[in-house]
Amino acid sequence: MEALEFGQYLKSLRKTAKLSMAVLAEQSGVSQPYISQIERGERGIPSPEILKKLSTALNTPYTDLMAKAGFLPADTTASMDRLNSIKSFWAEYQQATSQQIQADKKLESTNRELQIAEYELLFLEEMERVTELTEFLQKPGITYKGSPLFDHDKKRIAGVIEYLFAEERGK
Repeated sequence: MEALEFGQYLKSLRKTAKLSMAVLAEQSGVSQPYISQIERGERGIPSPEILKKLSTALNTPYTDLMAKAGFLPADTTASMDRLNSIKSFWAEYQQATSQQIQADKKLESTNRELQIAEYELLFLEEMERVTELTEFLQKPGITYKGSPLFDHDKKRIAGVIEYLFAEERGK
């Protein structure tokens, strides 16, 4: 790759990273005039040491800059391209898997809510049919503040109600 072509590539990386030359110089430790000369193709291909500094500041793989600068053989560059493709595929796979897991959790939660709603509907339908309180107290699954009522609890409730109505009848 020629110096001008590499300079244009470096400039495109800098622009993509939304960095000014001054900020890139500050973050990389490479002087702003030197960066400007590289981008204009006036200084030739930078050394691997300079590329390392620039890669960190540009958040670009060092090996990518080394390959573009011609420091790596063509077969290594091709292998890196394949590796980058695999990495990209793997990242997409992980993202899709994460989205699927989230969707599964949401579906599970929605199914639970649906089951609760169906149970509540059946309960309400049964409540419309039942008119006798003692019959209602015989139904399974009755709760008080989320806690199930056992047979002895239901008998105590029936006893309290009987007591209250016995007082009313006695007046």
